[in-house]
Amino acid sequence: MTDRSIHSASGIDSSLGTLPPAATHVPVLSRLHDEWQRITVRAGELHQVRRWGLPGLPVHSLDEVLDRCGFRTTGCRSTGNVAADGSCSADDYLLQIVRLARHDVLAARIVLQRILPPLCAVARRHTTNRQQRLDMMDELVANAWPAICSYPADRRRCRVAASLVRDITFETLVRPTRRQCAQEIPTDLDLLDDPADQVTTEPIDELVELLHDARTVPGISDGDITFICQLINHGKPELLAATMKVTARTVRNHRDAVVHRLRTLVALAA
Repeated sequence: MTDRSIHSASGIDSSLGTLPPAATHVPVLSRLHDEWQRITVRAGELHQVRRWGLPGLPVHSLDEVLDRCGFRTTGCRSTGNVAADGSCSADDYLLQIVRLARHDVLAARIVLQRILPPLCAVARRHTTNRQQRLDMMDELVANAWPAICSYPADRRRCRVAASLVRDITFETLVRPTRRQCAQEIPTDLDLLDDPADQVTTEPIDELVELLHDARTVPGISDGDITFICQLINHGKPELLAATMKVTARTVRNHRDAVVHRLRTLVALAA
């Protein structure tokens, strides 16, 4: 089996694969892939998963756990053995593992493996060359672990994988901009010796808080939040339109519709 087919079977974007042998830095996806191949059928990990009491028959590999979480399928019915009555959806199955991930490293590792493909897609959308994709994947994976371990499973029970990817994307692409703006406080030249005793509210801060609130409000979809993050990252509708392969007018229309919904949210919160 070639490297490309191995990565494809693991759900990992082959364009983010290994560096040439001469490179000293091994990409994070390659390290995660190699680790997964070691643990997926290891007896200790399988015994630990079976003790969790998840729905369905006992698993024979961690890949089966991924399948039941919707990794390669659209629901539990295609795996054939998640629950005898067919009542457990892939989202419910994943949510149970996310709950365990708060205190269980193996559970968190399984959740991370589940969301690697959409994280790869995020890296592709927001970069223009291979090295940028590798660098962004490092940041996305670094932000993934705390997002998984602190996920509010009791409050956000639907579309768990998409919600996690949205949170990680937010921390990677939007949060750094917020920190940069918050740290830059304009000061008159004749006051440079005086300590800054007041922190002004920047527009980006208000936007960040608004997007955080919007995530739990009906009428604001995950796609709306992702679209706004992409627009912020690209800066201009024309640049985002080129990335999305649509017209700038389409992007502007989408932007105006999302802004209208966000304004409604602000009005209701006032």
